This record gives sequence, structure tokens and C-alpha cells, in this order.
Amino acid sequence: MPDSPTTRPLRLRQLGTGDLPALQRLLDADPGYARRVTGADPGAGDAADLLGSGPPDVPPSRKLVLGVFEGSRLVAVVDVLRGWPDGTTAHVGLLQVHADDQGRGIGRRTHDLLVDVVAGWPEVTTLRAAIVATNATEAEPFWSRLGYRPSGPPRPYQAGRTATEVTIWTRAVRAADEEQPR
Repeated sequence: MPDSPTTRPLRLRQLGTGDLPALQRLLDADPGYARRVTGADPGAGDAADLLGSGPPDVPPSRKLVLGVFEGSRLVAVVDVLRGWPDGTTAHVGLLQVHADDQGRGIGRRTHDLLVDVVAGWPEVTTLRAAIVATNATEAEPFWSRLGYRPSGPPRPYQAGRTATEVTIWTRAVRAADEEQPR
């Protein structure tokens, strides 16, 4: 029996400059996310910015922008910083599923693939994500289902025209329910 649309294998690989057009299409497909987080539609250079930018104290080798492919089609992207803001943490800066593929479990499966990568980093014990208040209605249920919990009070957040708050959410790399033998 052929795979159903929700169970087709996903393949994860690091994105490079040759992937910029597909990455830009993915970002452009969900302008609501960009509006909620920055107050503006996606910009023409957002894909290049995602590939090339990061905190100034993080070496480029510790920033991974991973594409999730279903066949040859980019269906999700996840941006992760290894060892930021401290050596035992991996920060998920973005996990975005193409708008046409939302609601198919690809976000959860992308996170599972990311956990497999991060589990290979022996120094990292904690996964971290920042939820912007203007995106919380959409983001909090997803991250909560993955075992993340708020880990501190909201802090001021400014991006583009958006001035709001951000809350850090964390979880162990391997959640307790994942550590049990199956």
C-alpha cells in the first residue's frame, strides 16, 4: 500500500545557498507568521538572512538551518543554534512548516528529526524555543504538545514593527516519555 500523505518519509539535511529559492517560497507561503512576529510580510531576502544570520557570539559552525524534504519538495525548515545561550542548550530559532503542509503532522515529525540530531550532541541536555506573544495562540499549543514548558517570565521583544513580549520555553532533549523502552 502506498504511503498516505501524512506518513511519507521525511528527509532532513542542512540547507545551503542552492536551496534559497525553495526556502524563500516556504517563508512566503505563510505571510501570517511573519506578520505576527515582525509586523510585516516576508521580505525578498528573508531566506538569505535565515541562512546567514545568527547571534554575534555564535560561530557559524554552531548554526544549522535544516530543511525537511518530502521527496524533493521542501516542506519545513528548522533553525537551531548548538550551545546557545549556554553550552548545554540547543535553541530552536524557527520551526516552520510550508503553509500547504500544515495540519499533516510534519511539524511534530520535523521536531522528532531535530531531536535525533541534537541527541548526538553529548553536551546538549536542553532544547529551547522562544514564543513571541503575538504568535502565542498558534505556537503555544504546538510546543506544549512536544513537552516544552515556560521557563521564565516574559521579556520585551522587538522585531520590525512588532513590539511585544517573548517567553522562553524549554524541555529535556529526550522527554521522559521518550526515554522509556518500547
